[in-house]
Amino acid sequence: MDSFQVFKPDIEIQNNIHKLHAFGIDLGTTNSSVAVASWTTGDKPICRVLEIDQPLWPAGTMTSPLLPSVVAVLDNEKPMVGEGAKRLRTRPQEANLFPERNLFYETKNDMGLRKSYHRAPESFNHASKIAGHILRFLKEAALQDIKDDPVHFCVTVPASFQLNQRRDTLLACGYAGIDLQDDDLLDEPTAALIDYIMTQSPDRIAEAGRTTQCVVFDFGGGTCDVSVLEITADKKTKQLLMSQVAVSRYHRLGGGDLDAAIVHEHLIPELLKENGLSPLDLTWAEKKRGLEPQLLGTAEALKEALCREIDRLKKFSKYDEADKEEVMARQPGITLQLGKRSFHLSRPKLTAAQWENILKPFLDKDLLFARETEFRLTQSIVAPLQDALDRANIKPEEIDFCLMAGGSSLIPLVREAVESYFDKSAVGFFQDSLAIQLSVARAAAWNSLYKAVTGQNMIRPVLHDALALVTIGEALYPLVPAQTILPYPADGKWARVELIISPQEGLFVDKLLFKVVGMKDRQTILHEVWYIPEKIAAGTEIVMEYKITAGKQFQCRAFLKEAPELIFEHAVENPLVNVINPGGTRLLIEEKEEELKKRGSGSADDRDDFIQLARWYAELNQNERALDWLRAASSKLGRPDAEILNLQGIYYAALGDHERSDKLYREADRATPSWGGPLFNLALSYRRRTMYKEALETIEGAIKKEGQTGPSMTFRAMCLESIEPDKEHKDLYVQAIKVFSRPALLTDWEFG
Repeated sequence: MDSFQVFKPDIEIQNNIHKLHAFGIDLGTTNSSVAVASWTTGDKPICRVLEIDQPLWPAGTMTSPLLPSVVAVLDNEKPMVGEGAKRLRTRPQEANLFPERNLFYETKNDMGLRKSYHRAPESFNHASKIAGHILRFLKEAALQDIKDDPVHFCVTVPASFQLNQRRDTLLACGYAGIDLQDDDLLDEPTAALIDYIMTQSPDRIAEAGRTTQCVVFDFGGGTCDVSVLEITADKKTKQLLMSQVAVSRYHRLGGGDLDAAIVHEHLIPELLKENGLSPLDLTWAEKKRGLEPQLLGTAEALKEALCREIDRLKKFSKYDEADKEEVMARQPGITLQLGKRSFHLSRPKLTAAQWENILKPFLDKDLLFARETEFRLTQSIVAPLQDALDRANIKPEEIDFCLMAGGSSLIPLVREAVESYFDKSAVGFFQDSLAIQLSVARAAAWNSLYKAVTGQNMIRPVLHDALALVTIGEALYPLVPAQTILPYPADGKWARVELIISPQEGLFVDKLLFKVVGMKDRQTILHEVWYIPEKIAAGTEIVMEYKITAGKQFQCRAFLKEAPELIFEHAVENPLVNVINPGGTRLLIEEKEEELKKRGSGSADDRDDFIQLARWYAELNQNERALDWLRAASSKLGRPDAEILNLQGIYYAALGDHERSDKLYREADRATPSWGGPLFNLALSYRRRTMYKEALETIEGAIKKEGQTGPSMTFRAMCLESIEPDKEHKDLYVQAIKVFSRPALLTDWEFG
């Protein structure tokens, strides 16, 4: 800090206060931490990360600056936060814990969503409330030695957090008793850069009188966040100024997804093999909700140990020539519980070859879209990098410096991929995992102290995406341009737009939908229903006023132009998903699942909803999840249901489990007195496996049960043609044609 400075210690503390404590909290997906920056008049400010005492179960304490973002609610006890709760996640049955009922982790990914934890007590039934418990624990740890001195807080969020996610973060702070203004939220990539400048010599990224184009690549446990900033240094004052140019969209991508990939692509297959099980002997829920939480710790340990070994070999230039099957990490054996059943994985290991294969889709330079599998989300880290630069209208070669932040950026192959992407730029990173994980909290504390003294943040906030109002016909009405410096309007007053009630909304209306989206992606930012005190007629003029604060909070109000005293009431409707363009089917799934949660997971009366969810998941090629919903439907009904059993047969066949598929088709056939569909599907399955005689016998059984239909007679002819290829079967096809209805009456399936 000899040449330039971010914080000027010669500013006098206001109001004759002789000592000031400012706290910064990094509220992370995987781990959280808290730092304090203290300043006494006449001394230089100092900053340190606090060591936190964390309770273990059933007894004991562990002290660490990292607090796992895990909460366990034990019977008649204060909620357990941190390391003790994290350890219970690997053996939940010992304390009778169930995810999203009394055990919560990675809930930051649900911030800003309509999603609720319906099985949990009221004070734990939403992600914002879980975050509130974590924040309260950190606040109490931070303040235990502070008496009467004034304090100030700053909490960090991903730069790509949308308005609804930021709103939920402020709500969580309120639950924790932390009084924050909306501009007390600091973007995590910006925080990492502040800490890098405070702890490293900034000469390499800032030169007096010159603007530096900088990218911060923040790859953490739950998000991959990219921020593009401009850094300038004043020649006279030596003060550094940073301005945010653009940020990537919200990408639900982090080190936790790599751990989940290790679990489902490597550890669970090994466990099934060792315990003599086939891939479908365990259900989707048993693998996702039962085994995954117990194996994530092992996966993370394997990943970290292997990355250290790869890094060591690379430093000696020995990795590229090494046998990737021989470079490996090992962990102690583990016993896993599913109810009363036990499974043992005696030698968990991960080779460099397996690790490189797992990483491939995460480092892909061409496929930049998100891909959802049965158990996790996959997306390339190049996607947020390209996204942020596109928004800033800057090419990679125009970047002067890239800072790699977040624990997952320590992965050697990830670091190489980013260095290759910015091949003409300087790339910097923190030297060890602890420094990189604590950097955001330290910077938040520095920013908190700076604001407590000067009344403003270190960084000038910028709105990275233009906002628009959705009008009739899904047309967009621009509200705020992209790259607008906040607050907007600059004077803090209200901007306004005048609207006219369209006849398409009805002759009289008593409520209106106000939907605000990002103009580039149509990502829902605000979804509100406004209730009008009195019904109004089409053609009535309405005034909507709006503004965006320095903390990126969108505020709006509306009233009749002729009666401005009538301010409309409104109800905020959070979105169902945060990811960009999730697809129509995914939105339908989220909405239906949330409806069922509100009805206590559904009942026999919701049979059709269970079946519809299964069909939607199968449409996304997630057949194991589809089967899980069908099992739930069967359990709720308590009796055989031909449609459910038939669908189970279809989805097991798609997964290649023909033994189960055949059994379920037969059971579906027994459950219906007249429908031949299950036997038709079984016959199809036989024919695909070249079991032509079995297919013929089965389709004849379907014809006997349901009568002659065009499809069944056609299929019978096809089977006979396969069994007796030397014979002429034209007459059979002619008979089949006669059985078909007129084309105008045929279903799509019959046409097929």
